[in-house]
Amino acid sequence: MTEMRLGKHWVFKGLLAVAVMTGGLTITTSTEVRAARPGPEIADAPNRVFMMTDSVGLGVRGVLQSTLPEYQVVIDGYPALMVHQLEERMLRPRVLSNSTDLGDTAVVAAGYNYRYWDPASFDRDIDNMIGSLREGGVKHIIWVTLREVKREYVSASAWKGIQPYYWYFPAVNEHLRRAADRHPDLILADWAAISDRPDVTYDAIHLNTLGAALYSEMIANLVRTVKNWRPAGAISKITVAGTGGVPVGAKAVAVNLTVTSPRSEGFLTAWACGAAQPATSNLNFAGGQTVAVSAIVAVGQGGQICVFNSVATHVIVDVQGYFAGDSSYRTVSPSRLADTRALDPTVIHPAGEPLIVRIVDRAGIAAGADGVAINVTIADNSTAGFALVYPCDAPQATPIALVNYIPGTATPNFGIVKPAADGTICIRTSSAASIIVDAFGFFPAGSPITVTAPTRLVDTRSGGAVPSALSDIVVPVTGGAGLPTNATAAVVMVTAASPSGSGWVAAFPCGTSSQTSTLNVVTGRATTNTAIVAPGAGGAICVRASVSTHILVDVSAWIVDGFVGLTPWRAFDSRNG
Repeated sequence: MTEMRLGKHWVFKGLLAVAVMTGGLTITTSTEVRAARPGPEIADAPNRVFMMTDSVGLGVRGVLQSTLPEYQVVIDGYPALMVHQLEERMLRPRVLSNSTDLGDTAVVAAGYNYRYWDPASFDRDIDNMIGSLREGGVKHIIWVTLREVKREYVSASAWKGIQPYYWYFPAVNEHLRRAADRHPDLILADWAAISDRPDVTYDAIHLNTLGAALYSEMIANLVRTVKNWRPAGAISKITVAGTGGVPVGAKAVAVNLTVTSPRSEGFLTAWACGAAQPATSNLNFAGGQTVAVSAIVAVGQGGQICVFNSVATHVIVDVQGYFAGDSSYRTVSPSRLADTRALDPTVIHPAGEPLIVRIVDRAGIAAGADGVAINVTIADNSTAGFALVYPCDAPQATPIALVNYIPGTATPNFGIVKPAADGTICIRTSSAASIIVDAFGFFPAGSPITVTAPTRLVDTRSGGAVPSALSDIVVPVTGGAGLPTNATAAVVMVTAASPSGSGWVAAFPCGTSSQTSTLNVVTGRATTNTAIVAPGAGGAICVRASVSTHILVDVSAWIVDGFVGLTPWRAFDSRNG
């Protein structure tokens, strides 16, 4: 890491600016303080962050500096200023004077203030701001999205006060997303998603203590990691065999694929290195989203798997276990079995009507297969909902969703499904949506795997109390719900329901200490991911969340041999360079 040298003065500009730092830095209190020139010791450009903001972002002064102690952070702002005013008053003078405030990274936290909302004018203001930052030598531009205020999350008085202008906040965010498509160096910090909760402001938009901490953490994570983004079109080659407990000669690995902070909508594709890149996807995501999906990926040349990212993003790969060389599991070239958009993209599959998909005698999947590894993606839906997946000759008596989807982005999930006697599966959604099905491998007839209708093992909602953050939920799996005591792994769907904030959920063998995650959550939104987890101490798996949330665990299959579950380990994380 580049050594950071702080200057002798650190002065904020704002309605009330107080800089209280150690190491001889000036303490300044004022109703409006102009930014002072730093002293002779200036941090190198990669370690400087310049932030322009209105009154909302001013709520992090002091907090952001504490969150990014290894950076020189200069915050300049004033309440009620519009984007073009921030550029004219705070940025242009610095650009013209070659100010040392400007380093590699700049943060713009503005857009709330528009006396008369003019979309075309706002687009020009964004483009002008970005142009000036580039002129000043900035390489990474982070723009913070606006909180989209919901009535149920603010007090009656706050709701009354926000009425004249809250309505255009979503429009601002949409224009920022369009700007990210125009400008490859623009990154959106998705405060809109993180702030979708009741406890982050003291009115409707201005940050309270918790809000300032979350806002600063969001920015800090991007500042620290953006330089290591995998560029659009990158292929990451990840060694999985011969390391982390996976032997040389392993046939396939069970992995969890995660993206975080993608700059726009896109997808990941995983396959065996050395083979042709397939025309399928494992994970679809929206800009700024952190989301995960499990997969079984064949091990390729050099003991590696390859992961393609369609847009600039961070990519994380965790290994859950492996299929030995003599396992009955058969890998196939990832293949698309169904896409309701194929004939006419304007026609959306109707709600409640099963989509029948033949999954055997196709793509190398043999007839009579006991189970098929597939990915189901739901897209083009205008409302939130769920998707059920089942053998067409055996509808679920107690429906349990494979995919819980949200509007505005495609939502995938992995599953191992048993075909009907005629080789088909049915997929039914609760609302109109497009349905995409990809296949990755299968278990031939007689394999040591049992695939059943999902059975619920845990639902903390039935007990009333929400499990606290970082507490372990112990889920016995072997010897219960039909699982034999010699099962080597359970295929489980883990759902976080009504999480209290943004965070993660991890499923792992009890008695181990996992440093990975199974799924990522945002406030109030149900999220599901499938995992293949080895039973641990007491024949149980453990589920741990970083935030308080209800947890549901459903088992849909178990494996008796051929698969070796591991304590999940991180094989790749682009954030670490």
